Amino acid sequence: MIGEMELVFLILLATTVCFAIPKFRSDLVALCALLALYLSGVLTVSEALAGFSSTVVVMLAVLFIVGEGIFQTGLAAKAGNLLVRVTGNSEFKMLVFVKLKVAALGCFISNTGTVAILMPVVVSLCRKMNVHPGKLLMPLAFGASMGGALTLIGTAPNLLAREALIDSGFPGLSFFDFTPVGLIILVTGITYMWFIGRRLLDKPYEEKLKVADTINVSETLRQYQIDEKLHYVQVPDGHEIVGKKLKELRWPGQYHVTILEIQKNAEAKSFPFSARASVSQVMATPNCVLHAGDMLLLYADELSLQRFLEEMKLEISARDSVEGLHIKEENIAEVILTPRSNLINRSLKDIHFRDKYGLTVLAIKHQYQSPKHSSITDELRYGDAFLVYGAWKHIDLLASEKRDLVVISRKATAPETPIQPVRAFLAGGILLWMMVMLVFEWIPAVMTVLIAGLLMILTRSIRSTEQAYRAVSWDIVILIACMLPMATALENTGGVAFITDVITAALGDAGPIAVLAGLYVATSIFGIFISNTATAVLFLPVAILASQEMGVSPLPFVMAVTYAASMSFATPVSTPPNAMVMAAGKYRFLDFIKVGAPLQFVIGVVVILVLPLFFPF
Repeated sequence: MIGEMELVFLILLATTVCFAIPKFRSDLVALCALLALYLSGVLTVSEALAGFSSTVVVMLAVLFIVGEGIFQTGLAAKAGNLLVRVTGNSEFKMLVFVKLKVAALGCFISNTGTVAILMPVVVSLCRKMNVHPGKLLMPLAFGASMGGALTLIGTAPNLLAREALIDSGFPGLSFFDFTPVGLIILVTGITYMWFIGRRLLDKPYEEKLKVADTINVSETLRQYQIDEKLHYVQVPDGHEIVGKKLKELRWPGQYHVTILEIQKNAEAKSFPFSARASVSQVMATPNCVLHAGDMLLLYADELSLQRFLEEMKLEISARDSVEGLHIKEENIAEVILTPRSNLINRSLKDIHFRDKYGLTVLAIKHQYQSPKHSSITDELRYGDAFLVYGAWKHIDLLASEKRDLVVISRKATAPETPIQPVRAFLAGGILLWMMVMLVFEWIPAVMTVLIAGLLMILTRSIRSTEQAYRAVSWDIVILIACMLPMATALENTGGVAFITDVITAALGDAGPIAVLAGLYVATSIFGIFISNTATAVLFLPVAILASQEMGVSPLPFVMAVTYAASMSFATPVSTPPNAMVMAAGKYRFLDFIKVGAPLQFVIGVVVILVLPLFFPF
């Protein structure tokens, strides 16, 4: 019969495997692990639910609200668009400023939100300079993780480290304790990406565009295999569809055929006495009325098209015979899902995508798969990218939905959140006040953050309380609250002591620096497969116990675990920013291994060497 410690390790192993499978939501996996620990008798009810009253969980939830205030007042977007003015035409400046700007924002805003804000700006800059976005989007993602290592509130592992030290009877970490080593990590990352990383990310230069800052329509249509599904059909005289509106015909639902554009003859115009006899192209809308002689641009696969033509008694027109009817660049955009999007595992029909946004999804590209013709029953998956078609104003609306999806490629740069001078000043003041209070700790840190979050709402930096609640990434909050009891279970059953004994027995004779290196390596390897938060929860108690057994300060061990948990670059599933940029940068899985694994190793060596200088044993 297995003992309690072995049972906890089995539950931990199953949890780790499920974390590594993108199909499973990490918060639900953590909740299942929590229930398994309770139902097996390892934890009591109070121990199982203790994570929900943790000050770390409360602080993290409210920090999302503070970050939303910075975003809604336009301060974050203003900082992002500063890139446009300072980079000029220098690729080196682009790389450095992208890393610095994303790191600066990452000190105060979640790394996912930071990437969502800056990714459209970076793609736009790349197009202006005719540089493949893949040269800068991976540095953007890596910089977001590095930025979180600069301050106490930059990322969840930092808050967990502070809480772990306080719970063990040691002084907590202050706001800027992370900054010196964090800056060294950032400089190391910039140096590596310029001299090594960018060469490993060499992508073919895109075809020079006639207009700067535009989406390359022909290239995008080729990548999504759209062109072969575009067909021309002319409305015959006397046909039953003449005089009918598109919404009356119901072609998308009945035949899976979508009308994108209509080329109308002069006779069909609202002004029949126009002096210029010509044709005009209009975007197809549900209220468009068809007239004899209209040329329709259809989007359909081969089987759907043949069925449509046979039943409607229409014929395809040769492409050579049609002039001027084409997809307009302002009506097309490429979109990706954020890693924690509420649209994942839901179909286009379930979310009423067409009704909500007024846009047609032309094609979907699932991760590691070729693009496919979309269907309203297709479920959206983790890592999906898709191509949408519709009016510019609707694409503009879609671009504002940065929580669930990000528009990474369209005709113009992403819309800048209009800056509100008074509210922006108040939000900046609240953020500055929070930083000062966290540095001097005149009141408990959790109360400082709660006051800052409340002030963001009261000053209308966030437009409504409902938006404040929606700003919280509840999946991360639930994940931490459910994983904290896992650490309790490991401590209660001797699991932490067992892991510590294994590490100290193998490396203890070589001294504290060897144990520190062992903790860093173990945390890094574990962090490749599961979230940095869960990794920190599991290894922080081990770090503290190891320091106590060796009779040295726990600070270098705790900081090693914290930095190792956050510096995960080797796979696209290591962190949410990695997953976000994968589709936009046209990366393969091996690109992250090729670029990220050496960077993770280099930073690991640097951190192990410099940590004892700032945090002596």
